[in-house]
Amino acid sequence: MSIVRPLAGVRYNLEEVLLKNVIAPPYDVISPEMKEQLKAKCPHNVVTMDLPDGQEEKYENAARIYKELLEKKILVKDDKPSFYVYEQIYEFGGKEYVRTGYVGLLKLEELGKGSVYPHEKTLSGPKKDRYELMKECKTNFSQIFGLYMDKENMLNSAFNDAKKNMPASSAVDEGGVKNTLWAVNDDSVHLIEDFMKDKAIYIADGHHRYETALEYRNAMREQNCDVPGEEKPYDYVMMMFVNFYDEGLKIFPTHRVVDVEPNFDIDAFLKDVSKGYDVEALADEDAANAYINNEENGRTMAVYFDGKFYGLKADDEIIENLHPVYRKIDTYLLQKTLMIDVLGMSEEQILIKEGVYFVQTMEAINKLTADKKAMAFMLKGVDIEIVREISESGLVMPQKSTYFYPKLQTGLVINQF
Repeated sequence: MSIVRPLAGVRYNLEEVLLKNVIAPPYDVISPEMKEQLKAKCPHNVVTMDLPDGQEEKYENAARIYKELLEKKILVKDDKPSFYVYEQIYEFGGKEYVRTGYVGLLKLEELGKGSVYPHEKTLSGPKKDRYELMKECKTNFSQIFGLYMDKENMLNSAFNDAKKNMPASSAVDEGGVKNTLWAVNDDSVHLIEDFMKDKAIYIADGHHRYETALEYRNAMREQNCDVPGEEKPYDYVMMMFVNFYDEGLKIFPTHRVVDVEPNFDIDAFLKDVSKGYDVEALADEDAANAYINNEENGRTMAVYFDGKFYGLKADDEIIENLHPVYRKIDTYLLQKTLMIDVLGMSEEQILIKEGVYFVQTMEAINKLTADKKAMAFMLKGVDIEIVREISESGLVMPQKSTYFYPKLQTGLVINQF
């Protein structure tokens, strides 16, 4: 059973700051350069709390800044608990899209044992970082991205009614995406709560934060000797809920760039690969994209090395040797049959990103391969139904298998325990 609740969100006081100057992308996509750019836009940018400066003292720094912004009324807590309808308007392929969901609280459950399903592996380092931040600040600065199934779009009426009112806030982010919030605290609250009770929740982004929230809840229960059945604020985590069938839900591919030895021989590599793949030379980037996105080609990917593109199509035999669910996941096919079996990389090496880079664009690939020996593997995006299937199977995809676009902005609403 999925239990969702409204929250009295902490939000930026728009009489004190310009919203577009204080919001930020999720912490795990912010580079050091981007972080400094965000801070330069406004000293109160949420990145100063969500990705704080310092070493051992950085989490205390975040808590101090958060407290100061509350005291100065730069951050203000809403009077009423609300669900926050969250709309993102963006362009892709020359067409405008609208993605709508709502931000609320989800009661925490052990993953895969109730109604909440993951699809990616997690790492201890990011979880420790998010745990220390949560422990010091007692907040969720950013919302986890969750998906639910609503083929009939039953909640659209509540969303559309909310959009008739004055937005609580609105800002265009660095990527040109318009982000708008409406606070909902009328009868629609009960409609949403009741509708979600029988829904499964699939984590799209935020696996580390969800597992961290579980760990924090368990620690606080033990510390406070909680009575079973008694609810506390830390029993919930802030989440953005989006319908699986929302027309604005897009999943982009995440390509891999892998460092290779200075004497790496692409011809020898392709000869080795040809034992399980059909290999063909491709003219350019456009040809590579067309090749991997042509469904008639079967399970395909493209390789880019030293200015040249090659298409790889997996043989039936190599596909049949995989778990039935993994046969549909190109990131797993790549990792198991090429990165591990051919290049000799270990799962641990890939997991800790040792000589492996995850990027979304050809521009990023060119930047990484410009001044060193590296090879790129270009993939197509994962179908949303495969995300659901692998989540329900109890299996997980390799990290960075999905890139949901656009990214949710941090700083629009904060959950304080």
